[in-house]
Amino acid sequence: MIARVWLLISMVFVMGCADKKFEPAYNVPAAFEPYVISFQNEAAVRGFDYKIDNLIIRYDATLVLPVCGNCNIASKDNSFQKIISINSKFTCWTTDQELEALIFHELGHCFLGRQHVTDTLPNGDPKSIMIPNDNVLYPPCSYAIDDGPCNKLFKREYYVDELFDETTPVPAWAK
Repeated sequence: MIARVWLLISMVFVMGCADKKFEPAYNVPAAFEPYVISFQNEAAVRGFDYKIDNLIIRYDATLVLPVCGNCNIASKDNSFQKIISINSKFTCWTTDQELEALIFHELGHCFLGRQHVTDTLPNGDPKSIMIPNDNVLYPPCSYAIDDGPCNKLFKREYYVDELFDETTPVPAWAK
């Protein structure tokens, strides 16, 4: 008798779920939205057309430093939901440039299929924004020239180019 009840409950559950189509969601907090838009714009400049309508970005207090974020991809019915979790401890970024680098890094995982890159440039700087568990790209002035108040973002162009094209040549400033 109990087995029949469970069978009936299981059948109702399965049949009820089978009719529902998976619909990816877009839910990005306002603080992160400019960086998602910037990522799409940078992609377009480089010949990529990304319509990002299946992204959830959320704060996650369970992430432990040095992990500042991660990307998970769920799939169902040939649809994909990309979920970026961002460490809620604000020590992962203190400037807009750091936050952009973090969001671009995670979008690189989610939408470009990029893996971590541990290589360095001849001057010792990371080769890629896809460097793992190391905030050397995220601190203030990392995109900028080393003299002055970080007002020249000349390194940013290389790192964004390399994000979309791993064969980007070594820039002059890194030799």
